[in-house]
Amino acid sequence: MARSMLVAAVAAAALLPQLALGQTIDDGSDSVTAATNETVAPAVQTVDPSSSDLDADYFEFESAQLTPEVIANLTSLNLTDASVFDFADAEAAARKRSSLSGKCRVLPGDKAWPSTILWVLLDLLTGGALIKGVPSASVCYEDWPNYDAAKCAVVTANWTTPQYQMNEPTGVDFPVFEGVSCVPPSIARTGADCTLGGYASYVLNVTNVAQIQLALNFARNLNLRVAVKNKGHDFNAKNTGAGALSIWTHHLQDMRYIKSYSTSEYTGPAIKIGAGVQAQKVYEYADSLGLQVVGGIARTVGIGGGYIAGGGHSPLSSVYGMAADQVLAMEAVLPDGTFVSVDETHNTDLFWALRGGGGSTYGVVTSLVIRAYPKAPVTTLTYSFSTSDTVDSDTFWAGVDVFWATFPAIADLGHYRYFTLLCSSADSCSFSMGPHWANAMTTAQLQATVAPFFANLTSLGINVTDAVYTTYDGVYNAFINTFPASTEVVGGWSYHTGSRLFPRSNWADASKLATQSSVIKQAAIDAGMMIGYNIKSATNAKVNQDNAVNPAWRATLMHAMLGATWGSDATPADIAASSKTLTERLQTWRDASPGAGAYLNEADANEPDWQQSFYGDNYDRLYALKQRYDPWGLFYAPTAVGAEDWNVTGQIAYYPTQNGRLCHV
Repeated sequence: MARSMLVAAVAAAALLPQLALGQTIDDGSDSVTAATNETVAPAVQTVDPSSSDLDADYFEFESAQLTPEVIANLTSLNLTDASVFDFADAEAAARKRSSLSGKCRVLPGDKAWPSTILWVLLDLLTGGALIKGVPSASVCYEDWPNYDAAKCAVVTANWTTPQYQMNEPTGVDFPVFEGVSCVPPSIARTGADCTLGGYASYVLNVTNVAQIQLALNFARNLNLRVAVKNKGHDFNAKNTGAGALSIWTHHLQDMRYIKSYSTSEYTGPAIKIGAGVQAQKVYEYADSLGLQVVGGIARTVGIGGGYIAGGGHSPLSSVYGMAADQVLAMEAVLPDGTFVSVDETHNTDLFWALRGGGGSTYGVVTSLVIRAYPKAPVTTLTYSFSTSDTVDSDTFWAGVDVFWATFPAIADLGHYRYFTLLCSSADSCSFSMGPHWANAMTTAQLQATVAPFFANLTSLGINVTDAVYTTYDGVYNAFINTFPASTEVVGGWSYHTGSRLFPRSNWADASKLATQSSVIKQAAIDAGMMIGYNIKSATNAKVNQDNAVNPAWRATLMHAMLGATWGSDATPADIAASSKTLTERLQTWRDASPGAGAYLNEADANEPDWQQSFYGDNYDRLYALKQRYDPWGLFYAPTAVGAEDWNVTGQIAYYPTQNGRLCHV
């Protein structure tokens, strides 16, 4: 039978196999066999784990690959429509790139939209990994066939937790730029309905490399939009897209300790992680080995997703550099469907681009090898001060100026500070430090470090009485106690943020620092809140920092964020107006930091000159690599490299969503 002639299966497929009867296999015996989960095994070949080009074996899920031999086998069996899974030739496609002009991705209902039979074939060949895209909140709407009041209560109760959203195939943490197509009625605007909108039409629940390859080949050959979701954390919903086939990497969660990994710059401990491993898990794993790694402060962020792709700032960045700097090697599936190893000697241009050049651009990373460091103690400090009967507005802001003055010295000690400014009016503001994170310091050492700062506040009449110092044995315990899960609230759509990286040079010039202080003060008063990080990207000779991280990071001392909010019944026009105001407020920050930039993972979706702001002088090289490796424009995300070549239809100014048709300009 044909099944025995296919390459060994890794799982059984089971989604509506009867719909595949339109697909057939010629088994070579003058008869035709219906293609079902009984006759078609997943299209996969298991390769030797040691065949990776890297100094680290493949994970088991990476050994399951789609190879040219598998494609040839499908073709030799005369499987109907097997050609939709063929690999591509990027160089040949690049020569024909002009044919993309005016071309749009297909949407459901289009004549060219794949038939149900084709979708079932994809499901069969991926071992039953395909999921029909359905918004999880649709159970709350009576006009949806899956309406269920009891399930709606569960969805509503869990909606604001990132753990819920990361486990939902279509879940995203910040739905405003998806288009707010389907959220629970309790947080929806009055009279809102539920549509698929910018959520993916289909989701591939990835558990091996072959599935990614099949999906990308399928999408490329059939002119489908592709989205990539890891945990769904992206601020600007880059992981969504109307009509998309979404590659969901959440379940690629393998981890492996490598006692000694060698590169030209480094020999020592490393950890290989699957792309779906979240921050808390890798911190915990490293801690169990007496190690620590560079990662973010949100528990559910996928370290190997957009976080590292965008650079990745961390409480350890002032000591070791950006998270992208720690990557020693990667494995990835490219737009042409091939699976490649990437490091400083293999696919070196991709090694440069994938570390900081942005996600959803050059391929789907399946695993990374990241440098690990010896575990070291951490001491944290929290405190606050505010306007009061004894501290007027001028005094409060004088205290904030004292705080600004400490930035260079604190960052150069390898510390990290995360703080908030809140203002209900020009005369009522508060400052909250949460926390000052002191790497490799004891409580006594940190107290001595900040004593001059507190003395300066006292001299102004600002008495800090709530300072709390806590020393932890390492990053993991500091992380889980300083950033509790209860503080991570997602799922809302009544706000968005923008940001700016303020350069060290502003602190070297009193006039520039005064201007910076003034514009931050006014923005905090006008917007009501400002969040900031005192941080630098440390120079680290033990890792390869020749990468695509925004050069602005190498010169920064502060990553600052500003927000915009609107009411629960805000219309798209209201959101656009509020977003426009945010962009205009941020212009004062841009003017106070000429030539700097912004952190692309936490930035204004309407950032003017985003190519320069997010990528700096790296952009031209990144764009050239985009055309070389993805001449089809298979990977698209707003403000990703090459995004200027595409347009989502039906947009209104200052409110870009992903619920329209994606067309090449």
